[in-house]
Amino acid sequence: MSKILEKLAMHHLQPHVMSTGRFSECQSSYCLGHSTETALLKVVNNIVTSACDRQTTVLLSLDISAAFDSTDHDILLERLGTDFGISGSALGWLRSFLMGQTQYVAVDTERSPPANCTSGLP
Repeated sequence: MSKILEKLAMHHLQPHVMSTGRFSECQSSYCLGHSTETALLKVVNNIVTSACDRQTTVLLSLDISAAFDSTDHDILLERLGTDFGISGSALGWLRSFLMGQTQYVAVDTERSPPANCTSGLP
């Protein structure tokens, strides 16, 4: 059920976010016709072009696959409002999804006390 809701939300939010002009042109995720392969091709093309122009090239590769795990909910919600113009019930729905979530660690029958989740996605 959550995947269906995710697709519905993306179907409505994506056109709005893309129309704001605040979405990076280098962003590959959630863009029709873009993938990790197109992003990789862009990087390789930039390296080859620089090498052909006899420029020094340095490639620094970072694993940011868990970037959303460290995104503060308050900052994310503020940016959705200020940078992308998401407001009203749409922002309220996203806020209700993010806020008030807790997590705990369980090992066998032992369980830690619940902790508030202030970053990451539930």
